[in-house]
Amino acid sequence: MSDNSKALAIVPRDITEFSSLADRFAKSTLIPSDLRAKPEDVFVTLLAGQELGLAPMASLRAIHVVKGKPILSADAMVAVVLGRGACEYFTCIEESDASVTYETKRTGAPHPQRSTWTMADAKRAKLDGGDNWTKYPRAMLKARCKAALARDVYPDVLAGCYEESEAAEFARETANAPRPAIQPQAKESDAIDVEVVERVAPWAAFCAEFGAPATASEDDIAEEWSKRLDCATAPEINEAIAPIGAALSKHKTDARVAALRVRLTDMYKARLAELRGAA
Repeated sequence: MSDNSKALAIVPRDITEFSSLADRFAKSTLIPSDLRAKPEDVFVTLLAGQELGLAPMASLRAIHVVKGKPILSADAMVAVVLGRGACEYFTCIEESDASVTYETKRTGAPHPQRSTWTMADAKRAKLDGGDNWTKYPRAMLKARCKAALARDVYPDVLAGCYEESEAAEFARETANAPRPAIQPQAKESDAIDVEVVERVAPWAAFCAEFGAPATASEDDIAEEWSKRLDCATAPEINEAIAPIGAALSKHKTDARVAALRVRLTDMYKARLAELRGAA
């Protein structure tokens, strides 16, 4: 009797198979919009994921590649070190809206290591003025703390990785920086800024307009959306959803936002029908 308890993944064995798989993925409308019809970019994403121990589909879901450097969510970074067997555990020790502490123990290490991120740290780094930091301080602190500890303790596993909210902030700083009237010849490092904006901005920008952290998942957004709909009455429901409707339309070319738009629209229609039935 076969064992079906473990999920199976198609894992390329050589460059030819990576290339073939990249060509197939690039033709799909279900992969991230910025990778469609770009087999070379898909190829690099798959290779970056393979180096981190991720299967192809997991790579496409979790990784943005900028000049060969993977950008991951904080949760994905922790998942990578756990999946590689480099980590005995990675857990939150203390958390509040003012301070978050994580602890991890590297396999074979004599002692665990901890990292703490506080709102004082965020203020020193001039991060606390953002909307997400105001509304979701604990979630933002947790993401920063996890990413910092993961890179510090597992540099061999996560060498060169950045957490996605870090990349989004870096992109905003670059976009707001003054430019000289006459541009010098572009350097390779200049191209990184543009690509960070292109690869990270859609979901992070949408989350910011919704009032959620950049690390929020589709389920997180849907849960909050459900709460807002439940609190709305018939006369005010359309007014209540107007801002999020505008944000969904603004970023509808992003595959992740487009899929979420369908989900949230169905929830809205169901709630509207419920209110009309009760009238």
